[in-house]
Amino acid sequence: MSDPNTDLTPVIGPLMGLLRSRKFMVALMTLIVDLVVAYVPALEPVRAELLAVFTVIGSALVAAIAYEDGRAREAAR
Repeated sequence: MSDPNTDLTPVIGPLMGLLRSRKFMVALMTLIVDLVVAYVPALEPVRAELLAVFTVIGSALVAAIAYEDGRAREAAR
């Protein structure tokens, strides 16, 4: 009979790695903020601008983290 812990590892392991990823967390927070901005009626006059600003900031942060990770891997060689 197989061990239940080893059956879950192929599924849970990658999900836990994803949740620990800074890039994933920034992208998720950007999505949540964009959804809040999109559905708050009081932000109607500036909705497009806020969505653009938060999306660009989130994307730039993900790109900066990717660049930092790449430079760290390069330095480790």
